[in-house]
Amino acid sequence: MILKFGKSFFLLIIFIAHMLSAQSNDLEKPEEKKVENLKYKLKLGWFSIGSGEVTIDSEAKWRGFPCYKVGVYAETLGLGNWLGSLDDYYTSYIDKNSIKPIYNEKNVVSGHATWEQWTNYNYDSMVVDVKVLDHKRDDPNRAWKVKLENDTQDVLGTFMFFKHYNWFGMSVGDSVMLTTHYEKKLYKVGVRFMGQEVIEFNGRNVGAYRLHLLLPENEKLKKDRPVEIWISSDKNQYPLLIQTKLPFLGKGRVELVELNHGEPIF
Repeated sequence: MILKFGKSFFLLIIFIAHMLSAQSNDLEKPEEKKVENLKYKLKLGWFSIGSGEVTIDSEAKWRGFPCYKVGVYAETLGLGNWLGSLDDYYTSYIDKNSIKPIYNEKNVVSGHATWEQWTNYNYDSMVVDVKVLDHKRDDPNRAWKVKLENDTQDVLGTFMFFKHYNWFGMSVGDSVMLTTHYEKKLYKVGVRFMGQEVIEFNGRNVGAYRLHLLLPENEKLKKDRPVEIWISSDKNQYPLLIQTKLPFLGKGRVELVELNHGEPIF
């Protein structure tokens, strides 16, 4: 359970949700830097059990098209290695104009085996083309296709979409739903806007937007154990903190601990 929590959140940094039918007037251009670097810690109570690192290259290209290249590395630490293991790499190329995925790949270690995956998003045929090497199998080669929808994002595309989305003017309780592609399926995922507030972060008072993750297929997550997300309310809209209550384990938290190789100061 705790590793599913950690892996899901590191992929989004930490969360699995995208925006539905984005229009240009919904997007706010962040304060763009050539390369950004964010580091996170996954905590269970007082214990650090994992870490994650996100890099964003805003001057990348994919086959000549301007893109954001978003990379994530996640690993377990200490107690986390006893609960299970993460040693995972993810990379996505996100079109800078539409903020939609073009291509992604991942390299995931599960036990003593590796899962390698390459995914292409074809907007002419509206098909997601997935190729996999599953080294747990005698024949590791696998491939499949998934029907693409207009509001579909990949997991890392979520992060870039939220960095661009204009939260100003939304009312408490407003929600946005979309579809998220993960492996062989599209999942309905969304967020509910819970307002703007000042939180204590890294010893300072920081303005933040508070969001709740919505997964319609998991009512207990929505009602009994909401996943709460705080993102900075400046133009960069960095995910600062994500937390939820885990059955029998207590509170799980993902915290931003380093920003562009220094202390995260807002």
